[in-house]
Amino acid sequence: MKRTTRWYDRPGISLLAVLLVGFVVVACPPVEEEVAEDPNAVEPSRGDEDALNALVGEFMVALNTGDADAMAALYASDAVRMQPEGPPIAGRETIRQNISQFFETGSLDVQLQVEETVFSGELAYVMGTFALGVIPNDGSPRTDTLGHWMRLMRREPDGSWLIAYELWNFQA
Repeated sequence: MKRTTRWYDRPGISLLAVLLVGFVVVACPPVEEEVAEDPNAVEPSRGDEDALNALVGEFMVALNTGDADAMAALYASDAVRMQPEGPPIAGRETIRQNISQFFETGSLDVQLQVEETVFSGELAYVMGTFALGVIPNDGSPRTDTLGHWMRLMRREPDGSWLIAYELWNFQA
C-alpha cells in the first residue's frame, strides 16, 4: 500500500502556512467598534463655561444677600442638595424652604472659587473651594471656615444650565 503524504504533513509547507496565517493576523489591524454618538448631545462652547461661571456668581450673590428665592431659582425642579452631617434635601421648593430657614437665623459671607469644570454632553460638573463666614443674628461671634464644593449641572431644553446635584464639605 502506497502512502500518500498530504500537504499539511510536510514540515516546510506546514511552517509556511503558519507563518502566512500569522502574517495576516499581524498585518490586519483589529476592527474598532464605533461608538454611537448621542444625537441630542451638544458640544460645550465657551458660552457654556461662561454660563456656568455666571451661575456660580449668581449663587454667591444670592447667598451673600440672603435671597432664598434667587438661590432656589438656580436649581432644577428635581435637584438634590447633599449637605454635610444631614440628610439630602430634594426638590427646588424644599431646597428654598431649607435655605429660608437658615437665613432666619443668620447671614453669610461667602467667597466661591471655581477650580475645575468638565462637560459631558448635557451634564457638567463644576467644583471648587469656598471661604465661609457665618454671622448669627443673635449676636454670637462670627465663625469662619474653608471647604470644597461640587455641583453637577444639567443643561435644560432651553439651553440654560441649572444645578441638578450639589454637595460640599468643610476642611478638617
